[in-house]
Amino acid sequence: MPPYKRQVGDVGTIVEPRFDGEQQAHFLHGIALFNSGRYWHAHESWEAAWLPMGNGPEDDGEMFLRALIQLASGLHLKRNGRYGGARSHFAKAAEKFAVMPSRFLGLDTVSLRVFARHQLAQFDRDFICLLRRREG
Repeated sequence: MPPYKRQVGDVGTIVEPRFDGEQQAHFLHGIALFNSGRYWHAHESWEAAWLPMGNGPEDDGEMFLRALIQLASGLHLKRNGRYGGARSHFAKAAEKFAVMPSRFLGLDTVSLRVFARHQLAQFDRDFICLLRRREG
């Protein structure tokens, strides 16, 4: 059974999840896939990191993984001409990134939110987003 899908208003302070080795590998592999433009595969890799998470407050960070999944899915759908679905995914991702701390799991969530919003505001343009992870 997948973890509870939290809504933006359901959580307060969001803490970073403690990934096991396999989840961490899936998370990092998703970043590499995303950066190479393999958005569907990035989505699948991040989903593999998300699905083992639990339903306790320590798992509220699942919302960040779902935002990444939705961003990657939106880019995949846009590339394939499924514009309605793409817009929906960008909007959901932007909403989730907006409630995250400015840095989460080493990624800049502010720039991710801005990128998702730009995808909506200027949908006819192709923007590129590369994920650069910084520890600490």
